[in-house]
Amino acid sequence: MKKITTLAISFALCGFLTACGGGDNASAKSDDMKKDMAMDNGPTMAEKDDDIIATVNGKPVLGINFKAYVKQRKLGRPEADKISDARMLDEYINFELALQDAEKNNLQDKASVKQEIKNQRRTTLVNAAFNNFTTQNPLTEAEMKKDYEARMSELTLTEYNLRHILLTNGDDATTVVKALNKGGDFLALVEQYSTGPSSKDKGLLGWQSEFDLLPEFRAPVSQLKKGEYARTPIKTRFGWHIVYLNDKRVSPPPAYEEVKDRVRTVLQRQQVEKYFLQLRTTAEIKITDFEANIPAIPEHQGVNIKQYSNN
Repeated sequence: MKKITTLAISFALCGFLTACGGGDNASAKSDDMKKDMAMDNGPTMAEKDDDIIATVNGKPVLGINFKAYVKQRKLGRPEADKISDARMLDEYINFELALQDAEKNNLQDKASVKQEIKNQRRTTLVNAAFNNFTTQNPLTEAEMKKDYEARMSELTLTEYNLRHILLTNGDDATTVVKALNKGGDFLALVEQYSTGPSSKDKGLLGWQSEFDLLPEFRAPVSQLKKGEYARTPIKTRFGWHIVYLNDKRVSPPPAYEEVKDRVRTVLQRQQVEKYFLQLRTTAEIKITDFEANIPAIPEHQGVNIKQYSNN
């Protein structure tokens, strides 16, 4: 039997598990579904004392079920907070009417509906299984801070304040470099030769982080000291550039509290990987169709700065 011991992150995340965004939400959705299902069979022993806020064709609408509906309705939808309770109740009554109509027409006996109910049950159980895993393996504040501190060097950026002279051909660029090498004034040469919008501002490009720089700029600019220009013109899709470094500074990493939520998201994704990998290492899996076309699944490569940044 063929064993698959690695995990595709894209399979594990969000498309398959609604719990990816966090165990609490998954638990809430699971609980809400259970509460809504309780509506089908009338009040349970635990619900008999709950307020009946309406009746629909003689069937009671319990406050506990309505609250569960409102919670699910608002989940991930900030605009739903602006909807009044009265309108929510009106929506829920429509929900109950449609449910009663479905039962009256025995839609629950249709094969497609039965399959959908089975799918919903599977999703609920998968969410419960993952939530159980995260409960037993909680993500602690200490782990999050440790991960953040381990990546401090990645989060510390160098920023450059640049000017450039932009030219349309290599010959003109060579002419300007020769003039600079003879002691020519950079700003005067910008006015004389540079093209493009920045020429109106004496070639100023302003502050840019190393990630914001054009790829062709990164190596030459990193070698410059304040007040120096790149003696070899740099060719990009915009033309030929002669780059001058006004200033350079180190931008400190964002404070832990600023990126805490993103750190949590990254580590939660790793939890998903860990959970499925743990299950797969002890499972026997045989794919009977398209086995020859199974894509290679890369091992986890860690987290880079882009996963912490807003870009």
